[in-house]
Amino acid sequence: MNTDEAEKRLREGIVVTREDIARAKAWLISEGGGRTDHLVESWLGLQTATVPITSKVDLMSPESGDQIARYARAFSVRLAFHQAQWELIASAEMFPAESPSTWEPSLEYNCSGISGDLNLKGLGCSYPPTIVRPPLASAMSADPDIFPLGISCSALHRGIREAIEQSLLCFRRGLYMPATVMLAAAAEATWTKCGVAVAKKLANAKLEGVVNDLFVSISKKVTEIQRALQVPEGKVMLKSAGRSSADVDNAELWTTNPRERRNALHWGKAKSFVADHSETASLLMGATLHI
Repeated sequence: MNTDEAEKRLREGIVVTREDIARAKAWLISEGGGRTDHLVESWLGLQTATVPITSKVDLMSPESGDQIARYARAFSVRLAFHQAQWELIASAEMFPAESPSTWEPSLEYNCSGISGDLNLKGLGCSYPPTIVRPPLASAMSADPDIFPLGISCSALHRGIREAIEQSLLCFRRGLYMPATVMLAAAAEATWTKCGVAVAKKLANAKLEGVVNDLFVSISKKVTEIQRALQVPEGKVMLKSAGRSSADVDNAELWTTNPRERRNALHWGKAKSFVADHSETASLLMGATLHI
C-alpha cells in the first residue's frame, strides 16, 4: 500500500456518527466535566479506540489495512467526543472553563524503510481544554440526544423518538405549548403501538380492531388496552415484562395530562390554559417513567 492509498482509506474511514456523539454526551454529563485530555482518554478506552502515544503504521505489512481502520475508528470517536462537548456547551449543559485548543490527528508511516507522516490536514478540530457542569444543574438533561436514553424501552419507535426530540427542542427554546403538543403525540403513539403488541401477544382480535381503527378516540383505545391487561393472561404478560397494573394506570394518568393541555389548541375547551416552564418540565420528566 502506498501513502496515497493509505491517506484515502483513512479519510474514508473517519465518520462522525450521531450515535457516537449521543453516547459521548450522556457519558460527559454523568462524569460532570473535567480536563478534556483526561476525559477523552478515558472515553477512548471505554470505546476500545485508544491509540499508542506514537502512532505508526507499516504500509508494507499485510495488516496495514486493519491498522488504518483502527486509527480511523479512534479518530472518529475522538472527533465525535469533541463535537459532543461543543453541543453540550451550546445547550448550556456544560460550560467551557478555558480558551479553546486545537487537536490535530497524526499518523506516521513506514514504507520500505522510508518514514514520514500521512497528510491528515483538515481533520483536526478545536476543543475546550476544561468543561464543567453549570452550578445547580438539573440531574435531568433536556438534550435531545440524552433525554431519550432515560426512557426504558429497548426498541422505541422512530416516530415516537422523533416526537420526543421535537418536544425537547421546543422546550429548550421556551416554546412550551408546541413541546406539550409533541409530547402528547408521542404518548398517544406509544399507547397505540403498545395496544397492537398486546393484541398480538394475547391474540385479542377485538383489541386489535380498536387500536387500528383511525376513528376510535385515544381514550377509548387506552381503556381497552387497560381492560385487556386486567385479565389473567394480561397480568401474566405484565409480570413477565417486570410491570404491574399500577404501572399501566399511572401511565394512563400521566398521558391524560399532556393530552388535556394539548387540547388548549381548541380555544373553546381551555381558554385559561397557559403553558409554563415548570409544568412542561414535569411532563417531560414523566415521559422517562411512563413511555
